[in-house]
Amino acid sequence: MLVRRSSEPFRDLSVLRRQMDELFNRSWLSFFDSEEGEAISAWAPTMDVIEHDDHILLRAELPGLTRDDVELTVENNTLSIRGDKKFEYSTEEGQYRRIESRFGSFYRSFTLPTTVDQDRIEANFKNGVLEIRLPKVEQAKPKKIAVKVH
Repeated sequence: MLVRRSSEPFRDLSVLRRQMDELFNRSWLSFFDSEEGEAISAWAPTMDVIEHDDHILLRAELPGLTRDDVELTVENNTLSIRGDKKFEYSTEEGQYRRIESRFGSFYRSFTLPTTVDQDRIEANFKNGVLEIRLPKVEQAKPKKIAVKVH
């Protein structure tokens, strides 16, 4: 077996790095939704999860979307968030040179802990922020126990 010996070993690493950057920066990252078989974009809103004594709060930033663009469902202890951010452009703004805004369909799902009361889940959408309040069942709330000293 012949092995080509490079006179510029770091050049090969540079080429490899550039190829890897291109691979991960491309929007090839799409997957198929198992239910409908339709392609869904790989972008997904980031989620903050905040736990309180009596509830868990999920917060997603969805700039440019309205509540009508987002769908929430709970099925089999799974909370699913779907949405679609349309790509809107105007030639009046000028000629686009680079677009870094995310757009397209997105999908996030979370397995709900048994401590969540699924019948009392609430969602609010305001100023591009979706907040989902997951109340805990009574048994899951922490209880303080007084320690007696004898």
